Amino acid sequence: MPVATKILGFAGSASIAGTQLLMTAGSFNEAVSPSYQEMISTPPSSTMAGRVLHADGTKAYTGSLSFDVNDATMALFVVTGGLLERYWEFDVGIHDGITDKKMQKCKLTSLSISGAEGGLVNAQVSFLGLTGRQAGSTPNNFIRDNAPIGYWYTGDDASVGIKDWTLTMNQSADVVYTNEDVMTPNYIKVGLVNYSLAVTTYIDLGAANQDHISISTSSFTLIGKRTGSNFNFGGLADVGTYNYTFESSSDDGTSDELVIS
Repeated sequence: MPVATKILGFAGSASIAGTQLLMTAGSFNEAVSPSYQEMISTPPSSTMAGRVLHADGTKAYTGSLSFDVNDATMALFVVTGGLLERYWEFDVGIHDGITDKKMQKCKLTSLSISGAEGGLVNAQVSFLGLTGRQAGSTPNNFIRDNAPIGYWYTGDDASVGIKDWTLTMNQSADVVYTNEDVMTPNYIKVGLVNYSLAVTTYIDLGAANQDHISISTSSFTLIGKRTGSNFNFGGLADVGTYNYTFESSSDDGTSDELVIS
């Protein structure tokens, strides 16, 4: 008999590597690519023409999380043993108040952290998993009141006047299958990684910051090269703003790096 009601959690709960997150949305996805065989000869007119299933094929597991950033979450945004580290492996859990699922041995494909005027700092993570969803042990404590939540903040230097910003990490990752009688991947290969920052300011950063930027948080410092800039003005009721983009590609370079602050 189907369940008539579900007990919802307080906006749900999620975890990455055992750290509970203030989740706003999340998903675990499973895609199956069966192996079909095309008919060699045309079937009689009385038979429907179509493919014949030849083998089970392969499975791939992906997922995503959206969450508000709090103090505990910042411990995950590090370049050694955290989400900003290339090739870092982690488990993900999602708890909706009654159902608790997890995916294991995940590798990040993209991460975005952003803050905008009048809002909370939020993050989105997308990942590949080596195993599909299964029963989990996701922490589901009420942490909202005792875990300070990140709020949009322009920084101590009022002369810069930051309106909004987004830090993005992208990591090339793909699943690898071997000649075995299983549908699941054998491992996840990881390629290049890059970090980028898009920031909107009310003040022109000027020639002094023409090539590089250095952004520091409690967990990391981003040093990168400018890749673009523009000025926008929407008319009489608008205030002019400047948009900048910066990119960093390594964690051990001299002028292009991501380091622990």
